[in-house]
Amino acid sequence: MTDIGRRGRAELRFTRRGRRTILQRHYATLPARVIRPFYAEDEGCAYVYLLTPTGGMLGGDALDIHITLEPGAQVCLTTASATKVHPAADVPAEQSLLIELAPGSSLEYLPEPTILFREARWHQRTVVYRAPDSRLLLLEGWSAGRVARGEVFQFSHLETRLEVETADSLSLFDHMRIDAAGYPYQRLGLWGGRPHLMTMYLLQEQPPPSTWLQWLRTDASERPAVIGVSELGAPGLVIRALTEDAETMTRLTQELWRKVRQHLWGEPWYPWRKW
Repeated sequence: MTDIGRRGRAELRFTRRGRRTILQRHYATLPARVIRPFYAEDEGCAYVYLLTPTGGMLGGDALDIHITLEPGAQVCLTTASATKVHPAADVPAEQSLLIELAPGSSLEYLPEPTILFREARWHQRTVVYRAPDSRLLLLEGWSAGRVARGEVFQFSHLETRLEVETADSLSLFDHMRIDAAGYPYQRLGLWGGRPHLMTMYLLQEQPPPSTWLQWLRTDASERPAVIGVSELGAPGLVIRALTEDAETMTRLTQELWRKVRQHLWGEPWYPWRKW
């Protein structure tokens, strides 16, 4: 365990009170800050911003996030801006995310992308424990450098791991490791020459209807991106997309989120105010 860098923590516990979900308890230390929930008209879902106001993550920095939803709670969580990972000589910056979803709860966690600067080192681990009738919509987005500066795939190391347990059984495992600085990405075709990667995970009580999945795949094939849609063994799916620019990734994220909310769940969709 390193003694350099700053270690921050954010703990958020949500509970259902009548129609509305409230932030029952929260605690945060730099580099994390939590903005109190706001609510859309006639909806009890709590919309929450998680901030990292320090300007980015440096080598040795670590952020531990723990999110708990009690029975029936419905939460939509995002970050106010992209997470910037700065150069690090030897020690990576790290993020650990633990999510606990009680029966009947619903979490949409849609953070802004992580931008990996030149010589950045980043470790990320996400662990989810969920009840079978809970819902999870989880997003991971990556930008392989400051593309406008021509800084693409010049970060040193990226490792991200996702584990989802449903009723004590492993229902999803996804692991990616890239040591980009050691080889020329264009020659090897890393990410198909596209510097932006988005992955959206959906787990719920019942599998999505086959008609909705076919509609989603047909629509995805018409998008200006390389998109794959895969069903999981557990009820749910994974959508992975490669884009040439950040704006396309943002628009695609919004559209997929809207399709899940409106057409799969039959609930209203409200875009974030930052969009």
